[in-house]
Amino acid sequence: MGKFDHLVFTIPKEFHKWYGFASPRGFFRGTTMMPKAKVYMDFTSITKELAMEVPHTHHAVDEYIVLTGADMNNFFDFGGEVDMWLGDDPLRMEMFHITEPTIIRIPPKLYHCPLNFKNIKKPIVFSAIYLDGDWSKVTPIINAEGQEEFRYDGAGVRRCVKDRAKECVYCGQCFSEKMKEFAEKAKDDAPPPQAELLKPYYEMAKLPRTGKFDKYVYTFKKEYHDDERFLSPRAGFRGTSEMEESRLRYLYDIVQKECTVGELHMHHAVEEYLFFTGADITYFFEFDAEIEVQLGEDPDHMETYTITEPTVIRVPPKMWHGPVTFKRVGAPICFMPFYPSGEYGSIVREPGADGTPVFIYKGTDLPK
Repeated sequence: MGKFDHLVFTIPKEFHKWYGFASPRGFFRGTTMMPKAKVYMDFTSITKELAMEVPHTHHAVDEYIVLTGADMNNFFDFGGEVDMWLGDDPLRMEMFHITEPTIIRIPPKLYHCPLNFKNIKKPIVFSAIYLDGDWSKVTPIINAEGQEEFRYDGAGVRRCVKDRAKECVYCGQCFSEKMKEFAEKAKDDAPPPQAELLKPYYEMAKLPRTGKFDKYVYTFKKEYHDDERFLSPRAGFRGTSEMEESRLRYLYDIVQKECTVGELHMHHAVEEYLFFTGADITYFFEFDAEIEVQLGEDPDHMETYTITEPTVIRVPPKMWHGPVTFKRVGAPICFMPFYPSGEYGSIVREPGADGTPVFIYKGTDLPK
């Protein structure tokens, strides 16, 4: 047993019945899986056309919705189309038509959804990243008395649709039954219920756009480079450099060969998450590599952790870590250094002029 075992989490296989979602999938459910974790996110591969969700908000926490090609070896090969709605008012939302890898920031109290996945020719990643230890949402509804109320739902409080005595385990059976019902009715001449449900949102899309919400939608850029360790082009989302007020910064490093990445460092006030997965999210658990990561409370006393399965490592503030050594790479590996802050900064230890150690800060956009 190592001192920091509680910070290293092997992502479990989550078998489910969600229509159109690859199974098993990977899911990191925040504090449910790791005490004090402040990230809640999934790795879902959409394989069929479907529509999901209704307009809702998150009361106090940013959410980021990521849509990319599911095969990270061909990250920019986006095999379908996605329509998504954003707005201040659930009855007056603006549609975004997505045909390229995209990340969408959902600030608190911004209504968003539904999502309509269509013309799916190749699997698409749908990843909802929620920067809190638990997931929750607020949905406006009209109650039996005809009054508007705001329904709260979240991890640990959602009940099973089929048996209210049980807590929801996100098996997806109720969703799949509804989607199959839609598919059966689509065989008739009448429009399928799914189309009817989406109709008011497409009517909204006919209204003039304000462009107010464009600032929350970022299309990933191709980053060409000469580093043989990583696939080129690669992609990343660099916080406030890419989007004003963003509280997220991360990279997709598709590691191609045995190598060492990074240096020994720590972050003074921000935690970091290191995600290691297979490079094809549809086959998330096909992981063929051996990786070593060092963790420690000071640079002279480090422990080595070996990774051979999809894994997330939480690195709390002031925890020394790195470098990351890819000792064996049998197939490409997706390495995501995940930094929940708009700006990146690290501290390294170097020998001073007199030989005693000094601590040097390195960060983005420092004054010259």
